[in-house]
Amino acid sequence: MKKIIAMAIAAVCLVASTFALDLELGGRAILGRNLTDGSFKEEYLKAKEENKFDFGFGAYAHFALLGGLGIQAEANYIKSNISFAKEGVEGSKVDYDLHTLDLAPMVWFSGSLWKFGLAAGVGPNFSILIPELKSLKGKTKEDFKMGLCAGADVKFYFTDHLGLVLSGRYLMDFDSKNIAVPIVGETQAKTYSIDRKTFYGGLGLEFKLL
Repeated sequence: MKKIIAMAIAAVCLVASTFALDLELGGRAILGRNLTDGSFKEEYLKAKEENKFDFGFGAYAHFALLGGLGIQAEANYIKSNISFAKEGVEGSKVDYDLHTLDLAPMVWFSGSLWKFGLAAGVGPNFSILIPELKSLKGKTKEDFKMGLCAGADVKFYFTDHLGLVLSGRYLMDFDSKNIAVPIVGETQAKTYSIDRKTFYGGLGLEFKLL
């Protein structure tokens, strides 16, 4: 499965770069919140109170084709703090840091006016936990979660080649992911299931090559 995913993403990038009329590379810092347990307002207020926002960084390549249509391939690392209720102990919780790598090839639509640009896109998202990257041998398709990535960018170019990018992304997994969480004072880890639904914003720089 991992080979199929890697080959598919590589094929998308190869085909897009072959026919690209424009090529842009960018990187950004990420700040967001997992929205699994409540509404955006509830989760935002909880994150602000507990100071437990998701954060990370990402990189992308955008291949412009015709009429504003393009392909954007993204790789994003996100660190999330997830809280679980400890089984059998009322009022207690277990905090766990979730490190995730997301790979998202998206269909992208862009428009520009003078130095400003507005873009939006959607596509599949392939995610895997960072600790599982240490040993890919023997991994199965169950280790790779497929989901959805949708987002939008607002761009301002200082020069013909360098610009500032403000971005927003929504990520969700189609299936729950089981996670073995070590518990202090217990010899065996507990298995918890999460449905990741993450909204984050990003701020970064973009360099236009062509």
